[in-house]
Amino acid sequence: MSAVSTYAEALFAASEERNELEEALEELQEFVILVRDNEELKEFFYSPQINERERRQAIDALTEGTKTSTRNFLKVLSDNGRTESLEDIVRRYEVLVEEHFKRVEVELTTAVELSDSLEGRIKERLGNILEGREVILQTNVDPNLLGGAVFTFGGVMVDSSVRGRLESLRETMVERGVV
Repeated sequence: MSAVSTYAEALFAASEERNELEEALEELQEFVILVRDNEELKEFFYSPQINERERRQAIDALTEGTKTSTRNFLKVLSDNGRTESLEDIVRRYEVLVEEHFKRVEVELTTAVELSDSLEGRIKERLGNILEGREVILQTNVDPNLLGGAVFTFGGVMVDSSVRGRLESLRETMVERGVV
């Protein structure tokens, strides 16, 4: 098991024990954005030159009012010299939380804006296809698709757009020497 998975699973266990799964996830995602968007903070948080006591004090100040799981996790990460893995660990932790709550995030890209009723039917069908999981649908519009849709979830992309089908047909024709 990788260090990323080990830390994410330890965070999951601690957060679950305290009933802080989703809160810790939200707080850590906000912390990642905060560090990513602030050059000084990024350098401070990731620098091996900063001593442990100073970094712990900074973590305390930056995480004031957050859940115990969040604060303790960041300190353990710092103490063990694993701050560079923070974003990967948070991504893995997010997957664990989504699996725990039987949710799946699906990105749907269509050529036109969908009506609420059509979006609801798509969500319901995806839930059935994905074994009853709750589908969290993120929609995008890309007029270049011409029609149809592109679904992305769990690192998998399903392209059922008109443009995607035409490109696939063209590739098949080129392979067979028809063109």
